[in-house]
Amino acid sequence: MSHSMRLVLGSFKPFSHFRPLQSAYRLKGSWWRVILLAIFSFLIVGITSFLNIKYAGQMPEYTGVASEDRLLFVLSEVITDGLLGVITLFAIVLGGALLYWPFFQQVGFKRLAYIHSYVVFILLIGMVLQLPFIPFLHEPSLVSPYSLGVYVDLVTNIPFWLYFSYSLSLFLAWGTFVQYAAIRQSSSVSRGYVTFWTVTLNLFIAALAAYMRTAF
Repeated sequence: MSHSMRLVLGSFKPFSHFRPLQSAYRLKGSWWRVILLAIFSFLIVGITSFLNIKYAGQMPEYTGVASEDRLLFVLSEVITDGLLGVITLFAIVLGGALLYWPFFQQVGFKRLAYIHSYVVFILLIGMVLQLPFIPFLHEPSLVSPYSLGVYVDLVTNIPFWLYFSYSLSLFLAWGTFVQYAAIRQSSSVSRGYVTFWTVTLNLFIAALAAYMRTAF
């Protein structure tokens, strides 16, 4: 029995879509969809970077760069950010699977990487929906109305808590729900166990990302 990767269907109807995953011995259509996700990541992150520079004042430091070379400098910055977006995609898919694997060995590393591809797809949807707010609010893409950060920003300016709370978005919650549904359908572990570890691990990842942003 095989299971076909369908990112849209799996994101919106995860329980029915992932029901055959446990007994599937072959995962179809994953490689070319991951390649498409990498291309979309490069484009979406690159566009986000350009809008951050143009509208949110996040211009990289280019002291000493001749004025005629500044456009090329900005372009290289956008391309670099796009490539970092692709690296981040694979870090989420492979690193996320590796992090989850000790707690969900019954699911297996390959299926966990498969599941995390859906999470990347959902996060990319969030980035696309965030794009109009960058020129509208003149704020960087980090400042998302879809996250808890807009409320935490009212009570504190501590960088770690701001970065952490801006990571806690509707799309992270959506991705967590899809993870829960997929893991439940592909294993026999209890609901409470899956809920606890999917929520805990995603909060850990968000906290680690916030720490790295503030520490480096």
